[in-house]
Amino acid sequence: MNRLVNGKVSIFDLYQGDQKVSHGGGSNCLVQASTMSDPRSLTPEINFRRGISYAGDLVAIGAIYFALAKGGLALASIHPSATPIWPPTGVALAAVLLWGYRTWPAIFAAAVIANATTAGSVATAIAIATGNSLEAVVGAYLINRWSSGCNTFSTPNSVVKFALICFLIATPISASIGLTSLATVGYIEWRDFADAWVTWWLGDVTGALVVAPVIVLWASSHYHAFNRNEFLETIGVLATAAAVGLIAFSPLIEQTPGRDPLGFLAILPMLWAALRRGPRDTATVALVLAGITIWGTLTGGGPFTTADLNASFLPVLMFLISITVPSLLLSADVEVRKKAEESLRRAQIELERKVAERTQQLELANAAKSRFFAMASHDLRQPLHALGLFVAQLRTPLKSGERTKTIERVDATRKELDEMFNSLLDISRLDAGVLTPKITEFPIARLLQKIQATFDQATREKGLRLRVRRSDAWVRSDAMLLERILLNLVSNAVRYTLQGGIIVGCRPRGEMLRIEVWDSGPGIPEDQKQNIFGDFFQLPALERNRYGGLGLGLAIVDKLRLLLNHQIDLASTVGRGSRFAILVPMANECVTSTAPAESPNPAAFAVEGKVILVIADAPIVQEGTGGLLGKWGYSVLTAGSDEAALIRLADSRQRPDLIISDYHLANGKTGIRAIEQVNAAFGSSIPAILISGDTAPEPLREAKDRGYILLHKPVDPMRLRAVMHELFKDHDDRRNAGAGL
Repeated sequence: MNRLVNGKVSIFDLYQGDQKVSHGGGSNCLVQASTMSDPRSLTPEINFRRGISYAGDLVAIGAIYFALAKGGLALASIHPSATPIWPPTGVALAAVLLWGYRTWPAIFAAAVIANATTAGSVATAIAIATGNSLEAVVGAYLINRWSSGCNTFSTPNSVVKFALICFLIATPISASIGLTSLATVGYIEWRDFADAWVTWWLGDVTGALVVAPVIVLWASSHYHAFNRNEFLETIGVLATAAAVGLIAFSPLIEQTPGRDPLGFLAILPMLWAALRRGPRDTATVALVLAGITIWGTLTGGGPFTTADLNASFLPVLMFLISITVPSLLLSADVEVRKKAEESLRRAQIELERKVAERTQQLELANAAKSRFFAMASHDLRQPLHALGLFVAQLRTPLKSGERTKTIERVDATRKELDEMFNSLLDISRLDAGVLTPKITEFPIARLLQKIQATFDQATREKGLRLRVRRSDAWVRSDAMLLERILLNLVSNAVRYTLQGGIIVGCRPRGEMLRIEVWDSGPGIPEDQKQNIFGDFFQLPALERNRYGGLGLGLAIVDKLRLLLNHQIDLASTVGRGSRFAILVPMANECVTSTAPAESPNPAAFAVEGKVILVIADAPIVQEGTGGLLGKWGYSVLTAGSDEAALIRLADSRQRPDLIISDYHLANGKTGIRAIEQVNAAFGSSIPAILISGDTAPEPLREAKDRGYILLHKPVDPMRLRAVMHELFKDHDDRRNAGAGL
């Protein structure tokens, strides 16, 4: 690229250093670097095409600039090179804003040719062209950097910055360089320098403020689309501007003193455009009025006509600047307000949509809750009803064998109730997000053995065959949660399979292990394969063959597999059975792993001398818990509140070895408070177990934060006994370790 002004300023250097400002930096220019990009980074073929496109753009810009320059110079009167009408400034500024800094050669070449063929010498033409090019490039650079680039007409602040840059920085460059070169070589007298400079400067300012906004706003993609009504209103405002211009400024009407005030009518179409049509139409109306005003003044019409043509044009320029800049400011302010109102309207619509969605979700939640209460009420009443019948049987004289069988049925019904409540608890904890997977590597054989032991008796009682195929594979997952998934899948298969059997096996699939559960049950219809994973869903066709359950087993499976990020697959044929498969990452065989804790042997419990404090506000719970613990050999103290517990301990003069308390006590108190008061009374930390029927996540979090174990009702006696054993064992280990120190 050529360098300008004695080699001190390089337009190419400006482009290279600030290309990101021209094509980025917040501007919304029509043409990006696609046609103006550096040819050196392209293949030869693309480089050639881009070069041709670039050359074509330069020729078009140069031709337009040259034609407007010759027309402007034809109106010069104070000096052949100093004209008050200079639209090329606006064209050059818009070209650099829209197409980038590399358009400067077209501006420079066209300015050289136009000035060299008008007056002066080739040297002065080059100097003038240098000023014209620098004016456009510096103005565009500052607009890109300080005034949002091509979006400079979108806000009042950026319009003010645009006007100041054009007034004070960009346009004085051209006037100063051009007239200095002409005066230096004697083409203009120094005494005429000031008048010529003002004329040159005002011409460039008007070109920048009136012409550049029209080109930029019409070329910017943001302003392309408008509908039929907007098009008709644009035509209307432009027609009004033309009519006002002809009435006030055209030579078609005789100029009289009474006609002079008609020039103020120009404010009407400008206000219309600013308030209704936005910056684009406002700038267009200003250009239409400018053209008619200049034409009228040139031909002797309008209020600005005098004997001196140059003196006539100067007030025309001031008039055009005074109506254009405020109108652009007003239109930008109106545009900002319209956008704010549109943003508020969209926000309101979005808010209404969210409210409607939330309302629908609440309605669905209420419907689901109602369905839950209806189903839970029915399903929970079934085992309770059975328990009542079994208890009634136990009150009658029974033979030893019948009594034993009835007790077994009572225990089986209790376990069914326990399973239902555990399902509700699992769903509650999963929905609350309080479960955190503990990923370890372990052999899948351990879970397969657990399944075999858990369901062997149940399947034999139903006359089903259970086959669990052995696998030596190791997997990476949460052992307890994966066990819960498999237990639910097999339990579901056992519940609904009436004849045939269940097969559980594993198949390696690359780096994954596919654990499959097959059954010969009734199968699942195709349109219900997604629904079965919903909460409380059970297939209607299976109602007559239902066993106990709330329809939560597969919902728990789905939530757990999402928590573990395991994929589950279902294949089923109505009347022939179903196959559930879950994919689990395989692991290399390890020597050690985290294994689930085995239930201790009841015979290993050391209970001699152990004192248990039971706190429960329900007398039946005190009696049941105390009686069971007494049968196990513990010394038991029971109380209904924290105050009663302290009194009971003071009377007995015993320090409890373990506290078992309900989480919720009377008068809004909690078991945590009761435990802490007992600890404070003895000045030490006593092991404690909290028992709660509340499935909400808050009790679990609070107990975990305080370091207590929380069990949910109904608590299996063996589960309670195992937890007590672990607490005593840990407490004894810590005490022994302290004694050893």
